[in-house]
Amino acid sequence: MSSIENKLSPALLLSLGAFLILVLTFSATQAFAHVRWFVDTNVTIENFVAYRITDPEVLIWIAMSIMIVLASFVLDTKLPEVRVVGSETRHDFIEILRIFTGMSLLLTAYEGTLLAPHLVAYGAFGTKLIFLQAIIGILLIANRFVRHAAILLIILHLGLTIQFGVLAALEYLSMVGIAIFLLINNLPTPELRAQYKPFSVAIMRILVGISLITLGLAEKLFGAILAESFLAANPWNFLPALGFEFVTDRLFALSAGFVEVIFGIILVLGTTTRLTVLALSMVLLTSNVLFLIEGNNEAALVEFVGHMPIIGVALVLLLLGAGQRWKLRKLVPDWRKNTNLKTVRVPHDV
Repeated sequence: MSSIENKLSPALLLSLGAFLILVLTFSATQAFAHVRWFVDTNVTIENFVAYRITDPEVLIWIAMSIMIVLASFVLDTKLPEVRVVGSETRHDFIEILRIFTGMSLLLTAYEGTLLAPHLVAYGAFGTKLIFLQAIIGILLIANRFVRHAAILLIILHLGLTIQFGVLAALEYLSMVGIAIFLLINNLPTPELRAQYKPFSVAIMRILVGISLITLGLAEKLFGAILAESFLAANPWNFLPALGFEFVTDRLFALSAGFVEVIFGIILVLGTTTRLTVLALSMVLLTSNVLFLIEGNNEAALVEFVGHMPIIGVALVLLLLGAGQRWKLRKLVPDWRKNTNLKTVRVPHDV
């Protein structure tokens, strides 16, 4: 199979170049209002008041964010190193990421959307991107030409940037991280894989972190009206029921945005990556469960399909942690206890 791939590679790359030129030639770049947070972007809330940077709630959350990030760094210096799992287990988790990403791409393409359920493609350019996305999904699911599919996924993200703008591209920069990770792990020679694999996890982790930061800022902090509109239609603010009566929908949306930004910053820094990903996984699971409790099965399915690539990323990061490169921990001395101890083999007769 590898020999066939090598023979087809030049032709495939040439086709990709021709396709990209065709897409850019016939592209349309007008703005398109789309749905985010499961609400229309044109929605309005009566008596909506945005937070200001000087409001006490914002200042408290800024202080808490700094404290949490610092605590993450200190905790990371104290936690013991986790034993690296075998290559077979690592391979299985990478396969889950590949399959989940392919399924998400194929299902969203079937719905006429790009990378996420709310980015509805439009025009001739959007139609071409939908077909490209479907092809990528099929290749990833079938485990054929994965390296080329990863390159196509990066091109697809470029097309998304052209159609929906830089903000949407930043929100889904995680897909570029997944593409680079799959590309590096499917390089044609063992020498290339050995050279670049140490960077694959770090690149994916950092780009996912940037995505989370952008989503938190755009959809919950600066885009608070979208979050509050969603909370007005869906009773997800459970804190008053637990006795925290002061937590209004407005404060809940602010808190959700800061939490998402904190997750993103910690992932970019590479501190306590496994704990952060575990907490993020619980948040993703909770959102699906709440939709199911409300009886909104369609929204739960849409949410799950959109989260499938991130679930795959979470599994890989839970297994591999922050990776070997580009993490804050590398910049400070090793404070862990007993890290210099060596294992001594004890004779059988002792």
